[in-house]
Amino acid sequence: MFLSYCHFQGVFQPLSWPFPRERRTLIFELVITVDWSAAAKPGPARPRADRCWIAWSAGGSLPAPEYFRTRTACRERIIELLLSHPDPAFVGFDFPFGYPAGSGMGGGRQAAEKIEKLLYSDEKDANNRFEAAALLNADISPHPGPFWGVPPAKESAQLTVKKPSFAHEHFAEWRIAEKYLRDKKYKIMNVWQLLGQASVGSQTLTGLRELAILARHPALAPRVKFWPFETGWDADLDGIILTEIWPSLTDYSKFPHLIKDAQQMMGARDWILRKMKAGRLRAAFAAPHWLTASEKRAAEMEEGWILGVR
Repeated sequence: MFLSYCHFQGVFQPLSWPFPRERRTLIFELVITVDWSAAAKPGPARPRADRCWIAWSAGGSLPAPEYFRTRTACRERIIELLLSHPDPAFVGFDFPFGYPAGSGMGGGRQAAEKIEKLLYSDEKDANNRFEAAALLNADISPHPGPFWGVPPAKESAQLTVKKPSFAHEHFAEWRIAEKYLRDKKYKIMNVWQLLGQASVGSQTLTGLRELAILARHPALAPRVKFWPFETGWDADLDGIILTEIWPSLTDYSKFPHLIKDAQQMMGARDWILRKMKAGRLRAAFAAPHWLTASEKRAAEMEEGWILGVR
């Protein structure tokens, strides 16, 4: 195995560092992977699942995963790490960075800034994500949806508890990357479902809001790039590269941690490290060769992509 683990609260030790010079086609000085949460209140002091977690690596050190009770605390820790380590840096988040092409939601920085104007979230994670989704529904289409899934007490004409028929003519229900994974029999959720087991819609709304805040941090803003929207896929990967990841693409089951969310982030982080060590990471950021010209443009402009989907 590439890495060995010492203790539940211990530190990973890489077998060799730095990587061989001949393999330095793309090396991130800092790697962070982030498990997100759309919770509406702080998590307990004792680490648990379904809250924010990060795993990170820099300069050969591989600390134990870190738990955060709130999104604000997680974002502040990410900023702290980015400020204290040199570029280039990789920050991977386990929520979509975009919406199906034609929906008007856009992707990357555009979607993040659009959502931030509507979505409120305080330092204790209280938020109005359902109200924001209802406003977005009214703006996107005259038909019910596309966002759906809300507590019965918050149901409205614009946002329903149950999934409505998908009657939207100008965009698909699934992003291209999601459809590809579904065709490969992966169980993946789409961006529209806000509530329910394994749903990602609320994480996407709250997550993109936080990325808008992170991306305009005075000391970080000139270096932040949303992949693939602002990097030309693999053409410009200097700076701080914000990236969409999906942990289910990696094997995390053997990591000795009691909480699955932490295991997943360790698995995603170490996948990046293995690719760097082998000199094959840049290829993972390139556009898949099988995309048509229109699909590639849709991913670059609106939908984004999932790192590792090739």
